[in-house]
Amino acid sequence: MPHQPQIEFYKKRQFGEKLNATFTFIRENAKPYLKVQLMIAGPILLIANILVNQFAVGMFDFNGEFSANFLIDMFQMYGLILLIGLVSTTVMPAVTYGYMTAYKTTTPTDISVANVTNKFASRFFNILGLNILTYIVTIIAMIFFVIPGIYVAIVLSLGASIIVFENSNPIDAFGRAFTLIKGKWWSTFGLLVVISIIGYIINFFFGLPRGIVLGIDMFTSLDATGSIEGTQMENSSDQVLNVLFSVFETFGSILSYSLIYMALAFQYFNLVERRESKGLMSKIEQMDNQSDEESDEQY
Repeated sequence: MPHQPQIEFYKKRQFGEKLNATFTFIRENAKPYLKVQLMIAGPILLIANILVNQFAVGMFDFNGEFSANFLIDMFQMYGLILLIGLVSTTVMPAVTYGYMTAYKTTTPTDISVANVTNKFASRFFNILGLNILTYIVTIIAMIFFVIPGIYVAIVLSLGASIIVFENSNPIDAFGRAFTLIKGKWWSTFGLLVVISIIGYIINFFFGLPRGIVLGIDMFTSLDATGSIEGTQMENSSDQVLNVLFSVFETFGSILSYSLIYMALAFQYFNLVERRESKGLMSKIEQMDNQSDEESDEQY
């Protein structure tokens, strides 16, 4: 008997139902899903967190003089953050939607890394191409005015779902996103705002230990005049703390990213069902197949 997933994907859902579906899915699949994410995306996000925090600590040594080295370090940090953002927003949806694709045919306890990494390369590079295209189009739109840039960014947030669930390419996904979101831009925007706030709270919680330690370190670095002499985050114990905090923050990043991309996936399923009734047509087809099987048994 084929696997029947407990959570129906292609279904019309109201705003609250999309949030409920997101949390229900991650709760049902918590152990196998997080295991896969930690094994695939975890190392990449961990390295990213360590590098960004290393640069951030170095910025605290700024003595008030805009030297050439300081400006170079600053541009390197922003460049690194941009690159990390591009890679993270490519790997996370590739893994998340790869898992959701496997979920349609496999029970959660049987989903392995191999299931998720099936066709991973094509998903990764297609989503990467879409992200680069999104960056370029959004920047161009914002040159004329901020609002067009925001509009385009929200529309193309559905692109990764289209690429994975429709086996599409970046160019086709670009046009398809504008078609699907017609009349539903505000609901997509609202969903993203709410789920992003939840993700921010999660990231804040997981980043709090580092913030406390860094704050104490800055306080102890104050000289008699009240200026910062420079933080003392260069010894071995602080390096160990940096790695430990980065591990903790990586787990938080995976949770927050997962909620965002899962919510967008359920919005995608909702929009497809409203326009094309894909879930309804699938049910009718299953009923026809079941009826044919029963007829074969009788005759």
